[in-house]
Amino acid sequence: MNDFFLLNNESLPYVFIDQNIEIKQIQVKNLNRFGQFADPIKKLESYSIETITPLIETNIIQLMGVFSIVTTLDADYFTDRLENTEAIADLILKVIQVNEDFFNKEPKGENSKDSSWFNAISYLIKHGHREEEVLNMSYGAFLKYIKETQAIERQQIKSYAIATRVANNAKQSGWDKYIKQLDG
Repeated sequence: MNDFFLLNNESLPYVFIDQNIEIKQIQVKNLNRFGQFADPIKKLESYSIETITPLIETNIIQLMGVFSIVTTLDADYFTDRLENTEAIADLILKVIQVNEDFFNKEPKGENSKDSSWFNAISYLIKHGHREEEVLNMSYGAFLKYIKETQAIERQQIKSYAIATRVANNAKQSGWDKYIKQLDG
């Protein structure tokens, strides 16, 4: 999904058997509950019809939980069609596609064990976002904002380092010229 899809918190129209539904992005505020339901899917080595189909029979309750959070699928309609495992597996693949940042298999960074959700949310709040705004972001948008905020912070640190180096190595006239250039 592209950046505008993430930032606008859009949903994907989808036809499950013969019912029009929407597949929504997981919001930060629902991550804990969604993660509990989606755990069997996330543990798979890869995502395909073949790997997902065996989960349907053994983890149907968790899958129903996933669908209740990120789709507009009617529960009664779904339970009447449990025998259609291929359609259910395809729906799971679409949920994975829409929420690819959650299901991404990339390894965690070195410092991830020291980090918490509270720290990540506080980090965005410190950089100008409101708490409610952050909690209502899709998970994909949340990750993009974190990444961009970190890039801006790294650039600021680099700018401070350059200014410090210039200050330490410049003659007074060179320093004054540098400051005037920065002022515009």
